[in-house]
Amino acid sequence: MCLVWCKTKLVLLVFSSCAGQWLADPITFEVLRCAAPHRYYAHGCFCWQVYKANKLIVLDARRMEFSALNLPSPPGRYGQQVAIVEAGEGRLGMLTICDKIQSDAYHLFYAVQSTDGNGANQWQSKSLISLPENYDYCIMGVAGGYLLLCGYPEDNRPKVVYFSLNLQTFQVELFCQTDDYVLIGDLYADLPPSFSPPTL
Repeated sequence: MCLVWCKTKLVLLVFSSCAGQWLADPITFEVLRCAAPHRYYAHGCFCWQVYKANKLIVLDARRMEFSALNLPSPPGRYGQQVAIVEAGEGRLGMLTICDKIQSDAYHLFYAVQSTDGNGANQWQSKSLISLPENYDYCIMGVAGGYLLLCGYPEDNRPKVVYFSLNLQTFQVELFCQTDDYVLIGDLYADLPPSFSPPTL
């Protein structure tokens, strides 16, 4: 698959390994003008957040179909930055940083996709997860069952601290500390194919 993010649409080109050629009819999905957002993968679906419309564009890679989901409005002004994760029963989960609402610390807002009796997609608020105090946060990505957060000290110390959130237990732990902000691409958690154990 090759996904092209144009100004007004997503275009999915599919290569058939059986036929040895690209399929003639690309799959397209109309989108608002915006920069290409971060991509997430969960339960066989690729997901992109469209900030201006507060929507999630979902490509079901099994059925090769696009759909759009409305995102919930989390508390606070930081709701534009989300991470999409795998929730139970094939559902999508959403994590976003929310303002200091209960103490002097930020929280992660967690909601899970569900459907109502009419089949319409809804988001059910699940929990607020406390983050360590005295940091401003941004979401770096998701990989290997963990969410990686970057914490910037509020007192302008030169250290940058990274925290991980275990997506099974929702426990926040110190991951590492550095003198510089690390610019990274998509997170990856596994052995490269050349180092993976042989399989049959």
